Amino acid sequence: MGSLFSPPSIPAPPPPPPPPAEADYERAAALSEEAMAEERKRRKGRGSTIVAGALGEQAAPTGGTPTLLG
Repeated sequence: MGSLFSPPSIPAPPPPPPPPAEADYERAAALSEEAMAEERKRRKGRGSTIVAGALGEQAAPTGGTPTLLG
């Protein structure tokens, strides 16, 4: 009975995937800064008036006119 059927053939494994490309951190940082600048330009409403971030004020306010609030 063993002569009627041949043993199954095993297919070759697929080739390994190529190694990932090296990360370009300088380019990523530049793109991130550019995206943040674009986001600041597009802000509308109350969000655009907030000067300080989560860590407090990062830079001194520029320009503006003094106002009497009290």
